[in-house]
Amino acid sequence: MKKIIASIGILVLFGAGSAVAARSSDRLPMVNDKEIIAMVNEDPIYLEEFTKSLSSLHGHGAGDAVNQTGKVDYQAPLKRLIDTRLALLEADNIGLGELPEIQEPVAAYGKQLLRELLLEKATRDVVADAALVNMLYKNEVKQYVLYSLKISSEEEAKKIVADIEAGNDYVMVAGKAIAAGIAEGTMDIQKHMGKEMLPQVAAALAEMTEDSLSPIIPIQDGFVLIQLNDILYPEDPAVRAAVEKKVLEGLRSRARAEYIISLQEKYTQIDTELLDSLDFEAKDPGFETMLQDKRVVVTIEGAEPITVGELGAAIQKKFFHGIEQMMGTGKLNRVRTAMLHKILNGRTVDHESVVQGIDKSEPYKKFVEEYRRSLLFGAMMSKVIIPNIQMGEKDIEQYYQEHVQDFSSPAMLRLRSLVFTDQENAENACTKLRNGTELNWLAAHAEGQADAKGEGILRFGDGLLMLSTMPVNLQQQLVNARKGDIKSYTDDNGYSYSLVVEDVVAPVPQKLAEVHEDIKEKVFKIKLQQAFDDMTAKLRDYYPVESYVDQLMDMSAVQ
Repeated sequence: MKKIIASIGILVLFGAGSAVAARSSDRLPMVNDKEIIAMVNEDPIYLEEFTKSLSSLHGHGAGDAVNQTGKVDYQAPLKRLIDTRLALLEADNIGLGELPEIQEPVAAYGKQLLRELLLEKATRDVVADAALVNMLYKNEVKQYVLYSLKISSEEEAKKIVADIEAGNDYVMVAGKAIAAGIAEGTMDIQKHMGKEMLPQVAAALAEMTEDSLSPIIPIQDGFVLIQLNDILYPEDPAVRAAVEKKVLEGLRSRARAEYIISLQEKYTQIDTELLDSLDFEAKDPGFETMLQDKRVVVTIEGAEPITVGELGAAIQKKFFHGIEQMMGTGKLNRVRTAMLHKILNGRTVDHESVVQGIDKSEPYKKFVEEYRRSLLFGAMMSKVIIPNIQMGEKDIEQYYQEHVQDFSSPAMLRLRSLVFTDQENAENACTKLRNGTELNWLAAHAEGQADAKGEGILRFGDGLLMLSTMPVNLQQQLVNARKGDIKSYTDDNGYSYSLVVEDVVAPVPQKLAEVHEDIKEKVFKIKLQQAFDDMTAKLRDYYPVESYVDQLMDMSAVQ
């Protein structure tokens, strides 16, 4: 779960151990040298986290975080953060955090994170070699500017080559060959990338220089002859970045491997004589007996040693389909060294990460706690809230009846219009239309009409239009319109319209059975949110909540 931070300017006292410092009126309270926007049972919600939450909402449709005036509503996102924190506090207090399904994945995540952070630290100074990047980049973007001919006969191809090598111009010789039907091709110069061409053609081009003629290149149904004019290396920042990333990943991968080897040399001692003597396929003593073997294969400074039994268990896990069928194949013994180093790699990296204090670092603790909270929140929802949600067919039917318009085909209308530059003339035209004057006659004689080609004029065409696609104010006028109605409307651009409703297609509701599952999901989400809100409302009576969002809003208003 993401934390929250905010600013306030009043003197507030907190419980002992909360490390809160009172600030001047233009700042929020501080916890651990960071501003907070709320405190839930002495658990701070930081301003920086709240800001991230707002940024996320703003970037993905702020929804209830933005009110109708366009101003940010700080209350809604802060309520969500406080409610989440309350749910997490309750989840911990009722013991959900002690469940194996929480603790085991958190421990596994923490171990993996330690390794990643250590290896990232060990390889962060690795940089991509500029010369290598440039060489690979040029290979990627290399373009050949060339002429090409396809000749069906090798003998004819040799004649063409001889003609060119005798000093005749390639274009002239190629043109004659094409005209005579000896060769296929075009006299237009072409650009090709090597990777777009047949392997044998690309290989030949790679050996050529500018203004040179290729050897005769055999292909499936003939021979190819190429005149290379130029080699280009166009600049493509995206390709260069991709090449640099690939090179850097390779270098870092190699650096990680070398670093792990150095840790093994630093911390471990392998009993190679014992390792070489192990036969996991021998009938005596047998694989099951070897799983209980406590002899030490590797000693590790500061960590548990690796025993024969542990190595056997790792091999057994690798061949999870069954050890028995592997007996006598030699596969078990062939993988023992690789499996040993797999265990060894993890154990030495784990030890070094603790030696370097990565397990005490703020990034590590933050990531692990966020992961733990995500699992804890999920457990709270699945074990406490969801089981108590009651939902039946009546709820689904009620939602359908109350929102039937959401499950109906769109209302559609066919309109004819006259457009005027002022409202009075538009109203006069509407009166005449209601009194029986034909629209076509008015179009030819009514005064004050706007230029039909004017910018911003609404054009309704001859077909049916969905009501929902029209301007909101116009929708409101037409929502209950019937065929033959006459309406006037003035848009935001100052144009006034006399509208004749020529046809109306009313919405047609879908049957409940057709939308049952969709409604069921919607109703469940509504009930889930309500149940969550009810729970957190009650939790506020048990866990003290201090919010400084009003102070933050005051500060924002001043700025």
